[in-house]
Amino acid sequence: MADYLSIARQALDGPRDPRKPEPFEDVMKGLAIELWNDAGGRLFIVADEGDARRLCEPRGTVYTAAEVRRVVQIGDPAIVREIHEWKRLFDGRVREVQKREPGRGPGAAANADRGRHE
Repeated sequence: MADYLSIARQALDGPRDPRKPEPFEDVMKGLAIELWNDAGGRLFIVADEGDARRLCEPRGTVYTAAEVRRVVQIGDPAIVREIHEWKRLFDGRVREVQKREPGRGPGAAANADRGRHE
């Protein structure tokens, strides 16, 4: 008969070679998770842009893993709700935006030239 105490100790010690968790995108590739919320309706979570296109749902209701990572960092539920509403309204994507430095953007050179000639 097995020594149950030794089996329990082995289980508590954990595996000898712990595996790293697989990236979400690898696990979800080709699949979709559908979530329902009475206030916001349904939304889907997929691995990437390719899966979002293959799902054939409005892009405003589909979140890629990268979009989910960005949104879950926001601590204010009201802001998350607003982002979701805007995403739906404009059938959009959530992406990182980097602020432009003053004088560095489209038209910056033209504006600089104008200042020299006036």
